[in-house]
Amino acid sequence: MPTYNFKDRELTAKIVYYGPGMCGKTTNLQVVHEKMKDEMRGKLVSIATESDRTIYFDLLPLNLGKIAGLTFTVRAFTVPGQIYYSETRRLVLQGADGVVFVADSGKDKLSENIESLRDLKKNLQANNLDYDKIPLVLQWNKRDLPEVLPTAALERALNDRSAKSMEAIATEEKGVLETLRLITVEVFNSLKSDLKSGNIPSSEPAKPTKKEKPSAPPPISSPPREAGRKKASRAAPPPMQGSSAALDDLDADDPEALKDKIAFAEFQNIAVLHHKLTERVALLEKEVFRLRRDLKQVVASKRSAKKKSDN
Repeated sequence: MPTYNFKDRELTAKIVYYGPGMCGKTTNLQVVHEKMKDEMRGKLVSIATESDRTIYFDLLPLNLGKIAGLTFTVRAFTVPGQIYYSETRRLVLQGADGVVFVADSGKDKLSENIESLRDLKKNLQANNLDYDKIPLVLQWNKRDLPEVLPTAALERALNDRSAKSMEAIATEEKGVLETLRLITVEVFNSLKSDLKSGNIPSSEPAKPTKKEKPSAPPPISSPPREAGRKKASRAAPPPMQGSSAALDDLDADDPEALKDKIAFAEFQNIAVLHHKLTERVALLEKEVFRLRRDLKQVVASKRSAKKKSDN
């Protein structure tokens, strides 16, 4: 469900790039960030491991115009593709308004693509999101590989709901912006439909809401000086006409804004700790597997030597 900001008259949608490990999800966002104009992009935030390119999530706000009089903003995320980061993928999918499934076109990657799509369906269901209804675009990435599956084969294996798809070579910036455009249009049309059905507040309720604001919790709980300042801000022209400094002060005193910032910081900390733990577990599992293999070789060697000595 998109986030509606009454104060700034913004509608923010969340798009998640999903797919198997090393399929090109992060490259997609890096290319988008590089190609977008400064005024249309925010800071690209990423958390990676020291040993590989695993990305926990990328946050990329894109300002793309207005919908029903509201500023329409997109925040794009990626998820880690490795199988042991399932819990992180589930958390990042919370509240998603659209999904880009990035598939690796390599002939040897079909099983990984299928497993990742199955994982997407499971995690959407865990977040009470309907796979058959959520806006979805499939990207057939890495079309420059020596051996790739035909797009028709990828469509048959992965596109079980006849969603829109796009060929891409993310490392060469091909098909990346086109994919973003497709999913943005899908999300945009979905939100317009929700606005018409009344599932999302439109810009119209803003006027009656102003009458109720004097009795709203923030002015009552704030000290008299701050309450007066907030009241004056509401009587002033809409935020877009005010100074940025005044807006910054207002944001600093806004409990909801502070709560969001704190929650985001906590999520970053949890993601880092979770990653370090799962990375160590993965290394331990590899070491146990190696020791088991070596032990089997030693036992087999001793048995072979014993048979020779017995003969």
